[in-house]
Amino acid sequence: MAVSFGQIRDFFTRTRCTSLDRALFLVGDGAGNTAVLSVAWVGLASARDADKFESGMKIHGSGDIRPLDSAMLGPADIRFTGENYGSDRNGKTVTVAETELVSGHLDRDTLDAIAEVSAYLPRI
Repeated sequence: MAVSFGQIRDFFTRTRCTSLDRALFLVGDGAGNTAVLSVAWVGLASARDADKFESGMKIHGSGDIRPLDSAMLGPADIRFTGENYGSDRNGKTVTVAETELVSGHLDRDTLDAIAEVSAYLPRI
């Protein structure tokens, strides 16, 4: 899969991905604190493959699905670190969500909570 890298890309050289949808959102609290949220819905051929994919994604530094370009929303050059991460698996689909601070102050626990809850967003 061309939009992945690291061990996750290696996983896709051996395992068929059946679908990929990605979205990017700005999340703010109205007080100047804003985060960018990347969500990817990855469909795989089997529930077993989905489980393996999600397990690999949970290993920090193993690679990732590249988010859409954050410049589409205004904030340029946001680098997703994988530190604020959430995932959910439903059958053969894995949802991966990541957040990063854009402006203001949101602590790591808040950024992580946004990602964890966002992993339950329905596929768009």
